[in-house]
Amino acid sequence: MGKSVKTELNKYLKELSRAELESEVKKLYSKFKEVKKYYEMEFCEDTTEILNEYKNKIKQEYFPKRSFGRARNSVSKKVISDFKKISIFQKDVIELLLYRVEMMIEFSQAYGDINGSFYNSLESSFEEACKLTSQEKLEKEYKKECSRLVDATSRFGWGVHEGLSYSYEDYFGE
Repeated sequence: MGKSVKTELNKYLKELSRAELESEVKKLYSKFKEVKKYYEMEFCEDTTEILNEYKNKIKQEYFPKRSFGRARNSVSKKVISDFKKISIFQKDVIELLLYRVEMMIEFSQAYGDINGSFYNSLESSFEEACKLTSQEKLEKEYKKECSRLVDATSRFGWGVHEGLSYSYEDYFGE
């Protein structure tokens, strides 16, 4: 078996001059949308516009302008996954995760009981947001929002309220 791609890449990059490296980065920037978005996040002081773009993608899955939302877990999870690839600040990831949870709660309130996999996905997004909040030491900033989301599920079945409550207690100590 040959050398790894990473080893070959490192070797290739070491051989390039500064101008050639700049050319490579510019080529990647113009060719790949993710690279462009990454640098937009890197160089703008306010990431709100890009974060709102991804929030809107999630909202369209649950509450499109026309018709009913499809509420596909795979679609909203992919939006989160794509955002994580370009995100510079974990705070923005937390915001998007909590927004997804909020949209899922609102969808369930609007259309009634969904199914177990929908609620499992809701709970795992909430837990991931709580865990990241704890790791980033942002409890003061997100505690109230997380508590509001837990309260919003008080009449849900499928053990959703209990699951969110456990995650909240685990990461916020209450």
